[in-house]
Amino acid sequence: MLQKFIDKNFFYLFTFTLIFGVIFYDLIRFSYTDEICTLLLFVLFCYKVVKTPNWEFNKLFLFVLGVFLFYLIYSFAIGSNSKKAIVLDFILQLKPYIGFFCVYALAPRLSQGQKVIIRQLVFLFTLYLLAIGLTYLVYPKIIDFTLGHESRLATAVSILAMLYLYCTDYTPKDKFVFIMILLVGILSGRSKFYGFCALSTLMVLFINNSFQMKFTLKNSIIFAIILAATIYVAYDKINFYFIQGGIGTGKEETDLYARIALYYFSVPLLLKYIPFGSGFATYGTHASSEYYSKIYEEFGMDRLYGLSKNADPNFISDTYYPALAQFGFVGVFLFFWFWLYLVKQAIKGFLAGYKKEAVAACLIIFFFLIECTSDSTITHNRGLFMMMLLGLIFGDMKNGEKSQKEFKE
Repeated sequence: MLQKFIDKNFFYLFTFTLIFGVIFYDLIRFSYTDEICTLLLFVLFCYKVVKTPNWEFNKLFLFVLGVFLFYLIYSFAIGSNSKKAIVLDFILQLKPYIGFFCVYALAPRLSQGQKVIIRQLVFLFTLYLLAIGLTYLVYPKIIDFTLGHESRLATAVSILAMLYLYCTDYTPKDKFVFIMILLVGILSGRSKFYGFCALSTLMVLFINNSFQMKFTLKNSIIFAIILAATIYVAYDKINFYFIQGGIGTGKEETDLYARIALYYFSVPLLLKYIPFGSGFATYGTHASSEYYSKIYEEFGMDRLYGLSKNADPNFISDTYYPALAQFGFVGVFLFFWFWLYLVKQAIKGFLAGYKKEAVAACLIIFFFLIECTSDSTITHNRGLFMMMLLGLIFGDMKNGEKSQKEFKE
């Protein structure tokens, strides 16, 4: 009875988050949707914990919570920023991990009927995003009131594609549809997406039973066509970044220089605050801009375009890797250790027979590693949903392993 209650309510919350926390998030202009969904998810998780005889709690989740609480206390102790700023950054940074671990612990099982509903929603929303993408080519302002920014078209398409793949039987037809959904994201014009699209196509088509690349003539031709189409559409981006060397004029180039500054100054920041960093709300985050961090003045960054005190708070937090500097060398190590651990677990699942789940998990992990280069998606609404999906995938593998053990016994 408990699991049925969890399965039903998770499905409602999951679809609600998809609709209002991803697809129509920017259209409805309510920025707390993801925080509300996170809270409801955490309540559902707590309900399961208190209803289980042994109060089951994942050890890695406890460790992650312990790390964040340590940095919270550490930030208060050194006065990294105002208390409001520290708490805000604490919540934003912890949110994606709450999404992942709560869903993983709940281990909900979606029925075939529920998966059919999700696939239907994916097709409907893909057509919606395709219409926006095509309109964007002739009327760019449509992005402003539907998605807020062209990068969100790319991330929304990535989510729909991954969600579709999860809800299928992983047949050749399913893989083809997955790739077709992904290709809609090319209309966003985001260079990061081109890399993710190529990597996704490569892994879905060529990963064999030993988790190694296996090339066939048919798959190679398909991949070559998709790669050629991607290069054709993305030529302007490739020319800018790799031929011109990123030198030019205009908003995108100016944004690039400010982003480079965040990367550049993250190194001296790491070296100055060894080993735990400067603390929450100090560098490269929304909170560090909303409650302007003294670090920017300390390193003379307040005189740079986009990094000044009067700059848009969203501008400073448009990348994620530099923000890791506020957690020091210890935080940087733990961040990458977490993802490496998940990759290893995914490969173990693949070798145990969970091919679709393992490939999907690895693609989501690579999605975040790519996104973090020039966006803080992981701390935003779409990052939360992707982490929930990742938790769902690992939960499925956990459920499968339990079923196998029970069968053997």
